[in-house]
Amino acid sequence: MESGQLRKLNLCYAGIQSLYWAGFASIWAFLSVLLLYRGFSNSQIGTVSALALLMPLAVQPVLASLADRDRRFTSRRLAMALAGLLLLCAVGLWCSAGSMAVTAALYVLVGISLTATAPFHSAMAMELQQQGVALNYGLSRGLGSACYAASVLVLGVVVERYAPTAVLPVFAGEMLLLLLLTWRFRASPTAAAAAGSGPVLSVGQLLRRYPAYTWLLVGCALLMACHSATCTYMIHIVGKVGGSESMMGSALAVAAFLELPAMGLFSRVRRKVPLAWLLIFCAAFFVIRAGLFWAARSVPVLYLAAALDFFEYGIFIPATVYYVAEHIDPANQVKGQSLMGMATTGVGSAFGNFVSGQLLDRAGVSGMLLFCSACAAVGLLVVIYAVRRK
Repeated sequence: MESGQLRKLNLCYAGIQSLYWAGFASIWAFLSVLLLYRGFSNSQIGTVSALALLMPLAVQPVLASLADRDRRFTSRRLAMALAGLLLLCAVGLWCSAGSMAVTAALYVLVGISLTATAPFHSAMAMELQQQGVALNYGLSRGLGSACYAASVLVLGVVVERYAPTAVLPVFAGEMLLLLLLTWRFRASPTAAAAAGSGPVLSVGQLLRRYPAYTWLLVGCALLMACHSATCTYMIHIVGKVGGSESMMGSALAVAAFLELPAMGLFSRVRRKVPLAWLLIFCAAFFVIRAGLFWAARSVPVLYLAAALDFFEYGIFIPATVYYVAEHIDPANQVKGQSLMGMATTGVGSAFGNFVSGQLLDRAGVSGMLLFCSACAAVGLLVVIYAVRRK
């Protein structure tokens, strides 16, 4: 591929990742703020969030199997369809101020669609990379994290000045641009053909055929249970050292911005370090980060723990995507990426948030962080076992 074409392709894919994660921040980071503004109670918000995280477990395997079995439903086309659905949901949320039931249903649909979209974006990139196209997935995904952080900071000011509903037109505009950019991103015919070659397996067959991958899903779910809980309940962790809401925003922004250089450098690092060792390395930092949050008694230690996102989540995300690309056969790539997304963003995050919320009421912040540290430690052991299997 010519350098000019490759540059355009990389810019287009970077735009897709940036708009997706900026949209994720717009609608999901302000979930509690917007729903409280619409009259929801905290328990109702928890129910909406849980449904949005767990219902993709039923939806994603169906869409992934469709993409693997029928080449008319490519990853790119399904990503376009989901972006269009998210755009319609954004308009619906904007117009449904008087109905809590409609708002709840649309928010659950937004959560399902957002969760289902990311694996298709990953599969789009890996299809090209397997054909020798030097698409820089790590840098593009890192830009997505930076846009997430920037969106949270900017929209926080906008919401404070105007109203929580101000995030809805922003989200709608981002989804419209995402739809257009995904339409412009076109995989080569050879890549599409290669992705459909070989036997297409069911979810059960895939897990039995790749036991090491199955164990890795378990390990990654435990690691993300720790990571998601510390992010969700960061306000309580900050309060433990005497911090405020602004410090919480700063800690989350520092973590997200540091993901950009980590993911941007990933392509170079993996040429020198085996992927198995990178997975073990970042899993170890999940344990270290959770332990620092538990031990933190001052603001500098808290920020240090947040900064470890560079070695933890910043390496973890591209490493899992490349693991699927290298260890799962091309005919089942979309399903492989979807199952990884379900294990981390779905099962792992839902489990970590639910148990941590219960522990906060019963054992306090220290009890919750001990649970997170234990999850990360067990996840590290499972990841080591998984990547050492043949």
